[in-house]
Amino acid sequence: MVGAARPNTIVLLSMGYDSLSTWHQLGRPAAVYFDVGSQYSAPEIDRYQKLRISFPQLIPVQDMRWLGEQEQDDRWVPLRNLVMTVRAAALGYDDIVMSAPADWAPDKRLTFTLATSLALRVAQPGVNYRVRRPFSHWTKAKLIAATPPKLLEDYAYSCYEGTEPPCGRCAACGRATIAHLAAGREPPTALRSGLGFRELMDLRRGSANGSRLSETVRMRPGELLYVPLRGWELLRAWEAYRRR
Repeated sequence: MVGAARPNTIVLLSMGYDSLSTWHQLGRPAAVYFDVGSQYSAPEIDRYQKLRISFPQLIPVQDMRWLGEQEQDDRWVPLRNLVMTVRAAALGYDDIVMSAPADWAPDKRLTFTLATSLALRVAQPGVNYRVRRPFSHWTKAKLIAATPPKLLEDYAYSCYEGTEPPCGRCAACGRATIAHLAAGREPPTALRSGLGFRELMDLRRGSANGSRLSETVRMRPGELLYVPLRGWELLRAWEAYRRR
């Protein structure tokens, strides 16, 4: 069962829509937030601390600000998921869940989860470590649609600029907007009227990250079946936008 959680499951929460949805689908088990000192860490931590008030199974924020110094222009932090996974194992959890759907980043792929699971088992024989992405075949829109709106409205945050409210211009805000439209939900940030189809789809690149190669281009051929949003979902988002 894709949504099954083990007694010793922990979800790596970024407080984005994917991770909160994953956490919810698994029955809201233990979770952890790692602070890497990004410019958007403060609003994420604020929401995580509020979530902890209602869900004591969430463990305290873990300090990894030293790793955030390696953050690149497209907001990818090399080795972040590897370090977070090992640290979650060191905290005593053997079922470590990452929330990313299909993604261009090398540490958000099936090869990464398999290799990391094997490395942990070799490093500590006798412990059946498992690192996994149980909803990697789900799109962002499907995750959002399957999650209570109130949970996402109150706690989710996805903005590379780290502003309050979210800027609505960066790639993270753009992807959230398109995914919400495709899911039949109200976008989390204000949306301009009068956009053409290409202009609406270009929101996924964001004003600050327009030069970045598309996620589809940077994925390996075997992963192209699981793009963050499928073609029919993009059309659904467009139709939802036109009806506004």
